Amino acid sequence: MQDIIVGKYRLSKTENFDAFLAEIGLGYIKRKLAQSTSPEITISRNGDKWTMLTSSALSTSEIEFTLGEEFPEDRQDGVSVTSCITADGSTWTQTQKPGNGKDVLIVREFGDKELKVTSTIGNITANRVYERI
Repeated sequence: MQDIIVGKYRLSKTENFDAFLAEIGLGYIKRKLAQSTSPEITISRNGDKWTMLTSSALSTSEIEFTLGEEFPEDRQDGVSVTSCITADGSTWTQTQKPGNGKDVLIVREFGDKELKVTSTIGNITANRVYERI
């Protein structure tokens, strides 16, 4: 199950991401900058510990976690949240809970050639597809 997850991915398609970023509170200029890049995600594993590195021309973020355990995360928008990622086969479900504000749900579906990411806050959902590179 986990071999399909480890790897490197590059953004290839996005849908409704501007509305999602607006809903989490990002201003117009930062939203436009965020959408002007093609981020890459690198996922690696060392025993039970996972690392997810997201990098673009604008910023880099890295989280380390154990599936099913809460961990602190500083999102790329600067908000500190408590996150938890669980796995069901080749699908990861992440919840991000800010101290105050709306929870975010991120579902990552790993396939042989791509990673599909669905991010939801309130009634706004964004879809992004990353190709395995």
